[in-house]
Amino acid sequence: MQSSARSEYPRNPQTARSRRRHEVPESFVTVTHPFHPLSGRRLRVLFERKLAGGLAVSCEGGPLGSLMVPLAWTDRAPSAAGAPLTYEVLIELAEAVSAVKSRHEG
Repeated sequence: MQSSARSEYPRNPQTARSRRRHEVPESFVTVTHPFHPLSGRRLRVLFERKLAGGLAVSCEGGPLGSLMVPLAWTDRAPSAAGAPLTYEVLIELAEAVSAVKSRHEG
């Protein structure tokens, strides 16, 4: 009975491989790093991978073949801070650090 159940629902090897490699179906990224040779180009994502430096995407690079691009170098990078770093913000940060430091010392 088990063997007939397997034949009714054959396992697609492509699906199993895709899940292991975190394949992203038909998605694209734009390279935003200003010094990357493909800066400004839209690339098709093959899969995502977690590396020591963070997430990266494997993309079709045209004549370059496939290439890994750190997610931080694409339009999917986390957005920058909502406000610019000003001296007022730094003063607030210094006051907060001083307050925490004085609690631990005293």
